[in-house]
Amino acid sequence: MPCHTKFTHGVSCRAKSYEKFFFLQTFCPYASGFCAGFIDNPFKKTYNIILEYFSRKHPKCGTEAAYLTCIIFRRGERTALPCKEVMEEKNMKKATIRDVAKAAGVSQSTVSRVLNNNGYVGEAARRRVEEAMEALHYSPSAIAVCLSKSRSRMIGVIVPQIFAPFFSRMYYIADRVMERYGYRLLLCNSDENLKREKELIDDLLSYKIAALFIVPVDRDEGTNKAYLNHIRNTGMPVVCVDREIEGIQCDGVYIDNYTACYEITKDVLARGYRNIAYMADPPIYGPGRDRLRGFRDACKEFGVTVPQENIFLAPIEDTEPLNAFLHDIARRDDPPKAIINFVRGWDYTMLQALHSAGLRVPEDVYLTGLDDDNTLPNFGYSMQYLPSVIDFSEAAAKLLIERVEAGNALPEPERRIFTTHMKPVFERKVTLPKPDAAPTETDEKEK
Repeated sequence: MPCHTKFTHGVSCRAKSYEKFFFLQTFCPYASGFCAGFIDNPFKKTYNIILEYFSRKHPKCGTEAAYLTCIIFRRGERTALPCKEVMEEKNMKKATIRDVAKAAGVSQSTVSRVLNNNGYVGEAARRRVEEAMEALHYSPSAIAVCLSKSRSRMIGVIVPQIFAPFFSRMYYIADRVMERYGYRLLLCNSDENLKREKELIDDLLSYKIAALFIVPVDRDEGTNKAYLNHIRNTGMPVVCVDREIEGIQCDGVYIDNYTACYEITKDVLARGYRNIAYMADPPIYGPGRDRLRGFRDACKEFGVTVPQENIFLAPIEDTEPLNAFLHDIARRDDPPKAIINFVRGWDYTMLQALHSAGLRVPEDVYLTGLDDDNTLPNFGYSMQYLPSVIDFSEAAAKLLIERVEAGNALPEPERRIFTTHMKPVFERKVTLPKPDAAPTETDEKEK
């Protein structure tokens, strides 16, 4: 007859304080109706109390009842473990490769070959090893694997702003690609800091990563170009993404941020708008410099000068100044009729600022540029931006895999450029603000 143990939990009230209790109820052929309460013990201590009770009172149940089930309530969570596993984990020790070998009846070298998937292992032996690892909840130590090899199956990833929508999506897509080849990513955030970036690179190298996937810091005070070139020269693949550092000798997949900003600014000016505002990353970053150049070139082509108070250049994390700028331009007597935005993730915030000032989109203000929140389709139009994050990220990840699979014999660095393009797409007829000047290009559907 199988026996079962279950935990329930309750609360007792003493004055104004509450104490949580665990209640152990045992239904067993060797004991009837036993019930005991344990006052909010840590997980390990609770285990030991259970085990001591069964070992002392019910040795047969504690050592042989394979169907015993413990349901443990811990911080609102419930974990179920068979009796044998509870007994084996009495000392809360992690299984080792030696434990797996002993349980499977094979040598430690056989277990190692199964883990590393190299060398010959018979099907029967392999099955026993896999069953033993599952039963013992064995997971190999990543550090030990690194020490036994020149490189691990891990790839270091460093981005400057982990919270930025573009970089988080890029990481997600790259992770899906790497997973197909059996690699895991270690993600780090440089916070646009040169010293921190160098420290992160050193930390990742200590883990014997297989390659480095990095959006490099590129600021006025300098770069880690020389160090990245040195790492690549040692035979480790280094793929730089998004930002191109002048003179870098590593593989790179970059975005030409100039063209999209030039095209969308030209589109706004061609519609006859002159009272416009521009928001983007500061020119201390490569993408910010390219976009600002595209914006200025388009304005110069149309002979338009945008006042400085209508231009805001700040990183995405400067939330207070950005909010202040948006609320300022929205409450002016003559607010901008078009806003060109290249600060990622700020579409919804712009809508809030405009709505609070009583302005409508797009009737009063025509919003263009990046639309990471995908809000503009609600107003009858969207922004078509190429390349997609998926295409760009997959290309970068696949180049990295090519280099990793090439081993130490790395080919000459390759430079791949994705030219950006952006234009509005109108799903239905919408009403835009009255232009300040005669439009040079019109589309009846968009008027």
